[in-house]
Amino acid sequence: MAVALPHPVQWVTASTLWGSASADPSRMQAPGLLQFESDRFMEELAERLQGEARPDLRDLVAKYESHRERFPGEPADPASTPLKLYQPAHGRFYLVAASLVCRLPGLPDHVVDPTRGEKAGFVMRRRGAGNTEEAWVVDPTDAKKQRRVWAPLSAAQSALLASGEELLPLFPVNFTVDGKRRRMAVGLVPTSSQATFEAAGSFQAADPQEALKSEAEQQVTGPYEQLKLWKPLPGGTPQADIDDQEAKQQEVSRYLLLDFASFLSTRLPAFWDALPGNTTPPGPTGDLYTLLQGPPVDSGTATTWRQALLFAWEHRGQLAAGETAGIAYNLRTSPLAPELLRAALMKAAVTGTYTLPSEPVPVGKLQDPGETHYVLRCVYLRPGCGPLCPPVVSAPTADFRLAPFFDPDAPGRPVRIVLPVDTSIRGLRKFKKNVGFALSSGLRKQMSRVGDLKKTMDGELDAGTSFNLGELCMFSIPIITLCAFMVLMIFLSLLNIIFWWMPFLKICLPKAKEG
Repeated sequence: MAVALPHPVQWVTASTLWGSASADPSRMQAPGLLQFESDRFMEELAERLQGEARPDLRDLVAKYESHRERFPGEPADPASTPLKLYQPAHGRFYLVAASLVCRLPGLPDHVVDPTRGEKAGFVMRRRGAGNTEEAWVVDPTDAKKQRRVWAPLSAAQSALLASGEELLPLFPVNFTVDGKRRRMAVGLVPTSSQATFEAAGSFQAADPQEALKSEAEQQVTGPYEQLKLWKPLPGGTPQADIDDQEAKQQEVSRYLLLDFASFLSTRLPAFWDALPGNTTPPGPTGDLYTLLQGPPVDSGTATTWRQALLFAWEHRGQLAAGETAGIAYNLRTSPLAPELLRAALMKAAVTGTYTLPSEPVPVGKLQDPGETHYVLRCVYLRPGCGPLCPPVVSAPTADFRLAPFFDPDAPGRPVRIVLPVDTSIRGLRKFKKNVGFALSSGLRKQMSRVGDLKKTMDGELDAGTSFNLGELCMFSIPIITLCAFMVLMIFLSLLNIIFWWMPFLKICLPKAKEG
């Protein structure tokens, strides 16, 4: 007995766009892009579909638009400018719209049956060299199958679903045309994405030695130099405050020694292995060994830097747990100058080992916003049918670009922040202090040391109050907003001498008094 095969199924543009696409076969076969200018885009779509006897969404088809402030006499962009899609932050939302139909007279809708494992979605493809397409697929070299890469496709592969390609969701929208029920599939176009792909090959390889020197500066010499710049408390400071500052400097010293030892053991393993011995190693690390063997780690002890580093590394577990491990050195009083330590460490760094990350540097999935071109294709999956029914992939949409966040062509979403109207003392006292900041006793004591502004700018701090209690400080948000606005204007005026941006920053219009 002969078995009748199911009739063919295909993707066409949304039936609400057939009025303009029927005369153009290329547009008829490709999904459409609908543009909305409100966060209520789904409600607006439903209202349009339910409010008309024959819904027609041709006026919603995305078109190129530019809201750039142009110079006098500057011509507008030509009509052939490639389509650019803006982000939700710009107040624009885009839906890909298509109809899955049976290849029968009248193109009746084909219903996706989730109970049989069927699924409808769409894929985003990047245009590559030679107008080819690239699919966003799972990286075959990643054992965890978590990374994705752009994989080039041949012309034949472009009409198929690539293995491991990311499938974005489509959802059905029902409506009626002259009393007959119809359906189309729509999906939100991701105009911004936090996803990354691995493309380290597109970057110039970093110099391991420069990376090693940079790590030494950030982890060792920089913090040591900052510690040496710590100014002593002024005369007359209570002994309790002096002891408190000494304890903080000792804590910083403990972790600095631990970081220094960690750097040497990891980045200069040969030097670290030679450090416990009494023989100066040959080569560029000799100066560093001599330096660590010479001056004491603290003016009040004879312990050398070499001995302190080895002891800190031996007790690294205790230090990592927050214990002192008996280390009470204060590196701020060490006679070793930061410049000498920096010179010796940088000289020794040439012998170090710095392995660049084995994994490529993550790069944004939506690379080169505003320049790279993309297309969308709708996909219909019928896994229950086996190889006789491969995925049905639509023709590509029109090429489009994705605008970056700061794009001069992007529309400006209106934002209104209403500042307090009555800024008199009588008016400001009406606002509730309803935002609380909980300060620990340590933070409260540190904050209380900030007194006279001039003394603070000169690096001189007050002793601070010594009671061992925290605080809950309540603030008025309207007053904080006023303060932030005034500080903003001050800094804008100060930096105007560099950027000359005030003429382009603001425009103030008189506002009529309501009522």
